[in-house]
Amino acid sequence: MSGSNRVGIGLRIGIAALASAAVWAGRPEPVGDTEVLVVPFVLNEARELRTIDAQMLVYNPDGAGEPVSLRRLRVRTGGDVLFERSLVGELPGDPRFGHLNALIERLPHEVTEIVRERRYFASPDAAEFEGDELVRRQRELAAGTEQLRAEYAAGRARSFRRIGFPLALDQLFFSDAAPGSRAAVTFEIEYETAGGAVRTASAVEWITRLAPFLVPPTSLGAEIGVTVHAGDLHVHTCHGEALGACAPSTNCIAETPQLTGSFTIAELRSQFEALGCDWFTATDHSYCINDEAEYQAIAAECAAATDASFVCMPDTEVSSDEVGPQEGTDIADAVCLFTTSANHMGAHGLTSRVHGGEDGLLGFCNGLTGDVLNPFTDNVAAVHAMGGYSIANHPSAGMFGWNSIDALVGLEQQGLHGIEIWNGNASAGQGGSVAFWVDRLLEGHLLYAYAGSDTHDEAHAFGANHAVLVGQEFTSENLKQALMGGRVYLSDNHAAMIEVDIGGLILAMGTVQTLPAAAPPAPLTVRVGYDFGGDTSTLTIFKGRVGDGAETVLCQSGPLTGSGFFECADTLETGVGSWYRAYSAGSGGYVQTNPVFFRPGGEDPLTYCTAKPNSLGCVPAIAFAGEPSVTDPAPFLVTASAVLNQQFGLFFYGYAPALTPFQDGTLCVSPPIERTVIQHSGGAGAPPDCTGTYGLDFNARIQGGADPGLTAGTTVYGQYWSRDPQSASTTGLSDALQFTIRP
Repeated sequence: MSGSNRVGIGLRIGIAALASAAVWAGRPEPVGDTEVLVVPFVLNEARELRTIDAQMLVYNPDGAGEPVSLRRLRVRTGGDVLFERSLVGELPGDPRFGHLNALIERLPHEVTEIVRERRYFASPDAAEFEGDELVRRQRELAAGTEQLRAEYAAGRARSFRRIGFPLALDQLFFSDAAPGSRAAVTFEIEYETAGGAVRTASAVEWITRLAPFLVPPTSLGAEIGVTVHAGDLHVHTCHGEALGACAPSTNCIAETPQLTGSFTIAELRSQFEALGCDWFTATDHSYCINDEAEYQAIAAECAAATDASFVCMPDTEVSSDEVGPQEGTDIADAVCLFTTSANHMGAHGLTSRVHGGEDGLLGFCNGLTGDVLNPFTDNVAAVHAMGGYSIANHPSAGMFGWNSIDALVGLEQQGLHGIEIWNGNASAGQGGSVAFWVDRLLEGHLLYAYAGSDTHDEAHAFGANHAVLVGQEFTSENLKQALMGGRVYLSDNHAAMIEVDIGGLILAMGTVQTLPAAAPPAPLTVRVGYDFGGDTSTLTIFKGRVGDGAETVLCQSGPLTGSGFFECADTLETGVGSWYRAYSAGSGGYVQTNPVFFRPGGEDPLTYCTAKPNSLGCVPAIAFAGEPSVTDPAPFLVTASAVLNQQFGLFFYGYAPALTPFQDGTLCVSPPIERTVIQHSGGAGAPPDCTGTYGLDFNARIQGGADPGLTAGTTVYGQYWSRDPQSASTTGLSDALQFTIRP
């Protein structure tokens, strides 16, 4: 919904009055014997010992406006100086900036999306704001930020300064330092008061050495290589800061909780690499990205930070209007004075800007005068049009959560790709956003699970997305396809990956296996490859069925250590949508896997089953064009692509489906089996590649009378077989096609 002009005018008057009459109560407590405040923004955990980009905020809260002169920056551990440099310049005193930050520190995490263990501006025992006071304090924060922005734009000197510097983590730890080792780092600013006294302000942060990410064993693709790549789908940068946005972005007053500590994309790369990650997506708020030029500038920064070892993707956290009936409200409704009900969506795989709000006061709502948010359904469609995918961010959070339950659909209706079930940190158990996700699965929606740190300042260790590539190079496009395909498990340390084995057919995590008509119930094995290192953990395998009130626990392990496989048996139900997923919890962290889905086929013709990768790693794909008919003279073409060049093959078919091990692949057709004419794949002359294709007009066979069983109303199940001399069985298999013959 959008506010009327009357609401907009009233809101402008109210905010102007609030800004002019703001009471700047309190001032930051001094640190030690000095009133200058030092706030470090530095990675607090590290898996890789490398040099990272860090930052220090220096702030002068003097209420009388007395300036201080900066003299020297020093970073040390114990008696060793890690970095030192001279400083010049003055900081005038002003308690208002500190007051705004004190307000931010007392806002709930669900509002600020900022995770910091220590308060620097507000009293440690001051209670978080809640209820009506929460709304009032947020408006005070917005008005005060706008007032400072206007003064700085008019030339007023700032009372704070951000100072960037390198921090060499290999100077803090020996290379063989055990996980859990900690090092204290002292950040010092030497300055001179207006009276000539030389003083030092300091702060101490602890940095913890983390164990490397573990990698799970798998029975899938071992011969062609499986690699796992950890990364973050929800990262905010300096392009979204309210008082210090990096060029070419302008200050985003709508993002009032972000006054300090943000980093450039290049700086964030150094931090994520130290965390053991090799990718992230830059997802600044849509209301902070003013136009296409600004989006393309962010995209260029991501491109500059991407190489063979690291990928940055230029994406956006999009604000949208909720759609249809709402289930409940959230804090944002009250903050926006009920002019709109909005949610946040991770828009990924973008090539251009997605509009959503404006960077002025209340621009994260519907602005001050009109409707500046699009319905989230429109934004999902816009992302799909770019070949991208959308994720419901923090759906059950206290601010900008998802209340449009009826309109929230998944892949089955070209809707969302998934749900951010972990926001900020890895979470234990099956409640919160995990339960929100599972409820949508039970309703019949196809949705994957994802995680995001939602950091607005430095990177931090969280429940990363571990994307799995099978026989593929680490590139931006391959990573995108793995993420879109749900080939992702979420973990803060341990590793676990689920697969389902049906008679030798291995279905990888994220697979949506469509079941053909008349598919019989089949025995299967659910298998989880895990690695818990020296920790102890327990694995639970959940089974879900569309329409049930809850998932069931299919099986649960006892305490496990080290690496291996845990599995249990079940029978595939073919008449209802179902899935299997795994969860582990233990002394070293948590893992949530994405499911393997099974969906009854509702279309005809329908592709089903799984192809056998050939000796070059290509996956043959069956396809069709036209309609099968006993009378239509137009052809019904059944084709296969991505097969080996210059090899013989044929299409075979039967009258019932199967999922049976066959020649190191899967036979998707039940006997008796009929074979068609031998074909030649053609393609490039030499050397061997995957440019070969096959094609057959099946209507010619139907209407030619060679098989009297091909009559109107008959359902046919078929698959391509081909020669593959370099494979162990010397043969290849495509996936399969189900089709019903029309009159």
